Amino acid sequence: MARAHSTAGSNCGFAGFSGYDLDLDKAVDLIRKSGARLVGVQAPEGLKRAMPAVARHIEEKTGAKVIISGDPCFGACDVDMLLAMEVDLMLHLGHAPLEEGPGNVIFLEARMREDLDGVVEKAALVLKARRVGVTTTIQHVHKLKSALEALEKHGIQGVVGPAEGRVSRAGQVLGCCYSTARAVDVEEYLFIGTGQFHPLGIALATGKRVVIADPVTGEVSDIDTDPLLRRRFGAITRAREAKRFAVLVSKKPGQRRMDLAKMLKALGETRGLEMFLVYLDNIEPDRLLNLGAEAAVSTACPRVALDDAAKYRIPILTPPEFEVLLGEREWGDYRFDEIE
Repeated sequence: MARAHSTAGSNCGFAGFSGYDLDLDKAVDLIRKSGARLVGVQAPEGLKRAMPAVARHIEEKTGAKVIISGDPCFGACDVDMLLAMEVDLMLHLGHAPLEEGPGNVIFLEARMREDLDGVVEKAALVLKARRVGVTTTIQHVHKLKSALEALEKHGIQGVVGPAEGRVSRAGQVLGCCYSTARAVDVEEYLFIGTGQFHPLGIALATGKRVVIADPVTGEVSDIDTDPLLRRRFGAITRAREAKRFAVLVSKKPGQRRMDLAKMLKALGETRGLEMFLVYLDNIEPDRLLNLGAEAAVSTACPRVALDDAAKYRIPILTPPEFEVLLGEREWGDYRFDEIE
């Protein structure tokens, strides 16, 4: 597949993008130059309210017709493939591009405006090492330089891992890939961003302490992996009673791991388990129950098993957890499921 385009820049001026900068002017220029007459627009839930205004803006500025994707969007891995095939050009808002996916997609990064210096200096007071890995999400990656300067004021050297593979920006982490964190030799990490999923992933992928600096709330905290690990051990224990396993394969271009799914199916069958492959787009509890699965292994986004486990009546394991279940991997060698 061709690598999709990525743009970022000035605020588009729509109320739905309050707090974000998004370069729609550059997108309009690309649409004009390409001669596209039918344009698709896709965005995550937090940006959906601005879509009608975005569509009107594009139609007024380019003369092209716009179709808005109404389906959920969970990241750059989740391009609306059917809409992309219907249109000449597709705008995917809020994320940086992955290698996977159709070549007619333009990614418009949504960059948050929050200043990082204050919360980073606050985090510097609780960091123990003098050399730390600094990571963030695409929404804040453009301000990493100022974050490093804020750390330097406190005698702390911030180290940013290089962009490689699925990651398009130095220091950026994805919910399924922590290569920038693992690439640096440090004693602990600083994660700049909101939520706990990414810092949990960093801690599990590296085995190191992670301090969270949230630029939205201004709060600083340590990540504790113990609650998650206890839940995951419980899921593996429950799955030991199962004999019928669904191996879930995502249709989403950035999550599709069919070869891994086939390998896991064969591995389970060697242990006398009934294994069957299930190919689907959005993974929902009722779909698994209707198939009669007693447990499942998800090769899709790690969040399906780790973040959404409470939604399911049956245990959902990640591929490394399934290996623990079968004795192929020791629990002490627990590994976060990353998509390379």
